[in-house]
Amino acid sequence: MHAIVIAVLGALVTLSFAGEPLSDDQWESDLDTLAEGLLSRHPNFYTKRSVEDFESAMNELFDRIGTIDDQMMAVEVSRLVALGGDAHTTVGFGEIGKRMRRLPVRLMVMEDGVFVTLATKEYEHHIGSEVLTIGGIAIDEVLDRVSVLFAFENESKRMGTSAWYATLLPALRSVGVVEDHHAEEIVIEFSKDHETRAHTLGTIDEQTPVQWVSFVHQLEQPWPIAYRKQGGYYQSDFIPEHKAFYVAYNRCREAENLPMAEFVEFVITKCNELDAQRIIIDLRFNGGGDETVIWPLWQALEESERFRDPGDIVGLISRQTFSSAMSNSHQLRDNCGAILIGEPTGGKPNHFGQLNRFPLPNSGLTISHSTRWFQKVEGDPDAVHPDVLIPWRSGPLFAGEDPVMEAALSYESSPESED
Repeated sequence: MHAIVIAVLGALVTLSFAGEPLSDDQWESDLDTLAEGLLSRHPNFYTKRSVEDFESAMNELFDRIGTIDDQMMAVEVSRLVALGGDAHTTVGFGEIGKRMRRLPVRLMVMEDGVFVTLATKEYEHHIGSEVLTIGGIAIDEVLDRVSVLFAFENESKRMGTSAWYATLLPALRSVGVVEDHHAEEIVIEFSKDHETRAHTLGTIDEQTPVQWVSFVHQLEQPWPIAYRKQGGYYQSDFIPEHKAFYVAYNRCREAENLPMAEFVEFVITKCNELDAQRIIIDLRFNGGGDETVIWPLWQALEESERFRDPGDIVGLISRQTFSSAMSNSHQLRDNCGAILIGEPTGGKPNHFGQLNRFPLPNSGLTISHSTRWFQKVEGDPDAVHPDVLIPWRSGPLFAGEDPVMEAALSYESSPESED
């Protein structure tokens, strides 16, 4: 009975914001719901900015109701929520977001520049290109401007999320990069093969059927093991030439068809059968979930007589290692003595988390928010930092190389680390 009622109410809400633009009264009601919800549901929303700062920004947004459209209002709500400084507390744009125009490319910030890693079929020739400007504005300036629209706790998170917002036209208009967020074309300056040139690209929205092409699709086979093992919640493989057992932990979720306890039993059994000398746990593409799911593997590794020396257990981390996966990465080092290789995680060890959600009833925006504070380590480090730092660079990435994995396979502990 409850499911039917919820479905009907959900349909009515969808109709309200998928059709005509919202009225001023509807947006005022949604902003009231937002303020009340953050105050009553978040454990401490005002850790980064004062109540007065938030109320001032809220009043400014109230004053803008009726002067900007629903898409721009949604982006400004995101800017407002970002004042909390909690990277787990975010805004889902829902149906309004599906109508937002976007670039037909996806970007990645690397040590040597900002590059296209994904594009629609029409623009796949731009994959591997360095982006120099968007709308005539230098890309570093664009990324800096859009970073006010979301919360981040460290530079890794800022790099990853700003690259996404930089492809969203309402976000670009909100920070003064473009004048029209409904524009069907945008000029982007690329550099590729020592040639710099401005190109006019057609924009799209989520309702436009397109085929996306990843840089991985352009690589020669076999792909690096990390790309081959990204499907599902967790996968494994043995690399015989290095006597290394590889575990891709892609989601902090338990697979219905393979409980973690059975997976761990399989991993330990195979490590013994194949005489594995090293186990590599790849957390680079794991955005979180339930941190306890992987604990049976940590326990097995702690009890194992096989993996006792420095470098026998290696964890791979990146800016995409976030939330529970970030907690798992420092547990792997602290509890199991693992060496961590890669780049700093996208979140802080001490953080708000354990998410819940509430909708804004008229716009359909969804507010995901933290419900608990987690004090995981002493002090206040900005990330889980790797023992061996290997940042993303364009050359190896587009050549189909994986320097982080290569470092994990070739790692040799120093005499100091054995003391």
